[in-house]
Amino acid sequence: MPGRPGRPDPLPKALLVVTVATGMVDAVAYLGLGQVFTAFMTGNILFLGFSLAGAAGLSPIGSGTALTAFSVGAVAGSRLGAATSERRRRWLLTSAAVAATLLVAAALTAIGLRPVGQDPEPRHYAVTALTALAMGLRSATMWRLGAVLNTTLVTGTLITLIRRSPLGGGTGDSAQRYRAGGLLAVLVGAVIGALLLRVSMTVVLLLAAAGVFAGIGGYVAHPASRS
Repeated sequence: MPGRPGRPDPLPKALLVVTVATGMVDAVAYLGLGQVFTAFMTGNILFLGFSLAGAAGLSPIGSGTALTAFSVGAVAGSRLGAATSERRRRWLLTSAAVAATLLVAAALTAIGLRPVGQDPEPRHYAVTALTALAMGLRSATMWRLGAVLNTTLVTGTLITLIRRSPLGGGTGDSAQRYRAGGLLAVLVGAVIGALLLRVSMTVVLLLAAAGVFAGIGGYVAHPASRS
């Protein structure tokens, strides 16, 4: 969505903040909840297949919980967007608030919880479900935005970056730096999440909740969001 003439569009920068938070969430999911993903589902579907084939160290219950909760969150996010399509700023703020609230609930559930060992506790599955719900809602919101920067599918972002670059035979466009920034944001979020996981899951999830709400809330507060 273009910004005002002569002014850069603030949306990609806001989504970069949300993408960093997303990387943090999946750091908690993979390293703390038993090798599952709750934000990026491609790896999660593969893990489910591996676990069903009997691969050691993988849980079909964990992967199945993440996939189910993510799907429920995506349905809720899609329906929320459709119901409030004529009130764009309200929709974005509501979506960000609900996703952040789910992450805060996950953070509170994770108080004192250690990264999963051989036997996951019920609370590990609860945190998996809450974070996947939040990320499903976030993903549906990003798709409905139709923004240039949409790192919900990291592989697609990487392919688009390469395809539109001179190396890939393209001529480039003004969004290339945001696509590259989106991939970097995922990496930065993963690094931050992995480092802070040594402190606690709760700290990482609270910071991720703040990032999701600050990114979208900051955009909603910008005059360009009225367009």
